Amino acid sequence: MGSYSDEFFKEYEAKFGDSDRDDPPLEQRPVSRIDRFPDSAYESGAGERRVHRDVNRRPTRPDRAVSHPSNRPRPNDPQNGARRPRPSRRKKRKSRLFRRTMIVLSFAGILLLLIGIIAIAVSASGVGEPKELAVSSVAADQVVLSWEKANHATGYRIFAAKGSDSMTPMQTIDNPETLTATISGLDQATAYSFSVVALRDQKEGKPVLLSSITTLPQTPEITNSYSAKKGSIHLEWAQNDKANGYLVEYKKDGADYSADMTVTISDPAECRADITGLEENATYTARVSSFVSGDSQLKSAPSAEVSLKVAAEDTEVVPKAKELKVDGSIDPNKPMIALTFDDGPAVDRDCGDRILDTLEQYNAKATFFMLGCNAGEATENLKRKVRLGMEIGNHTWNHKHYGGEVTPEDIRKGSNGIYEVCGEYPTAFRSPGGMTTDTILNECATEGMSAYYWSIDTQDWSSRDAEAVYHAVIDNVKDGDIVLMHEIYDSTADAVAKMVPELIDKGFQLVTCHDLIAAKGGAAPVPGKEYVDAFREMTR
Repeated sequence: MGSYSDEFFKEYEAKFGDSDRDDPPLEQRPVSRIDRFPDSAYESGAGERRVHRDVNRRPTRPDRAVSHPSNRPRPNDPQNGARRPRPSRRKKRKSRLFRRTMIVLSFAGILLLLIGIIAIAVSASGVGEPKELAVSSVAADQVVLSWEKANHATGYRIFAAKGSDSMTPMQTIDNPETLTATISGLDQATAYSFSVVALRDQKEGKPVLLSSITTLPQTPEITNSYSAKKGSIHLEWAQNDKANGYLVEYKKDGADYSADMTVTISDPAECRADITGLEENATYTARVSSFVSGDSQLKSAPSAEVSLKVAAEDTEVVPKAKELKVDGSIDPNKPMIALTFDDGPAVDRDCGDRILDTLEQYNAKATFFMLGCNAGEATENLKRKVRLGMEIGNHTWNHKHYGGEVTPEDIRKGSNGIYEVCGEYPTAFRSPGGMTTDTILNECATEGMSAYYWSIDTQDWSSRDAEAVYHAVIDNVKDGDIVLMHEIYDSTADAVAKMVPELIDKGFQLVTCHDLIAAKGGAAPVPGKEYVDAFREMTR
């Protein structure tokens, strides 16, 4: 193989030598074991394997002696001129590993610290959110909410907002196991938003919102039903001001409700229906729902059902007046009177409308006793009276019969004639000429009407003088009076235009007969009884 030169060992020492040691020059080193081999050993290759074996441990030149550690110069001794030793690669690797380990441990410690801080914060004051907030049921005046339990909750608080209004607290639940709430007192057919927050020691968590929940329209109440015409039934119900219309469903007994046996009424003011083409003498059941239209039709719960036997022949209809409620704006402690007008509605003249103009201008109410035969000749005037909240009264069909000549048919025919025009049966009755009999009062009781006499007679039919009519009222009026006038005279319309604002200035409330008796007498007027004023009944 040949011999190794000094340059070889220098290069080898520079690359692979132990950087921790500063060896003395070759001349000062002890003779190594390799020097005991003659050069011929290298020449012949006899010592080659030995040399390589020694080199693997620590290569040295054959002519160098390995110095004993005790003979080496001290690395840090300035007198020896030695350089500061560089760390070994192993130490570098250990140092880097140590630094990396410390960095990882530091990050892990910081992360654990943050987790601990968050856990402490949640444990001290935080609370989870209610999950799966949903509506369990919706009615016209209430909504039932449900949700899943929130972590750390000790209770819940429910808020509600109508439309774009701000959220208002509605209910607080102290039991964390109660996961439902019924919010009542809501407006019908109205959009609401709801939110639920979990509580922990009365501290609120993050709210969960549920928006655009619309309550149902109010369920109609069927007020009248009968079968008076062959093969048909008639239904009436109370009007819903927020409804866009009504659905009338009917079925033959033993069958189910179906779409082809449904009548849709799109006018919310039309609160009656005649269902025709039914099997005679068969029994039918009907119900009514109200609806509001939007992105989709929202329907109320159906009304209570009514069952009717279908007439085989036309029969007489028995009218039934609706039950009235007292106007809530009336103060019973202040004086009030009832203005009444007979013989209307006025036909082919504007005096009736002029009277209504005055009453509407001053937000006054009155009672109109009308003839059934005139109702169909002044339909707009009659419908206007209903819209303005006037009380509708019956004065028989045509005013041709008096006292004992008045029959139940005269009264029923008058009521039905008025109903056919305005959709409401009269709630009050006045006898022609004021001559009332037991027959009249019995029919009034059957139809649900009270009868009214008067305590001031203006004699407007006789004088036809506006000033006389005006003074008949202004000079004699007192609290509780019922004033008699007639709708069909221009002079009366002129008198009303003058007296109404003065009566109001004097402090009188102008009300209907029903409200006068109810407010001053403390109870609603009784059907079948006749009243003279707010404090007296007619005696015979």
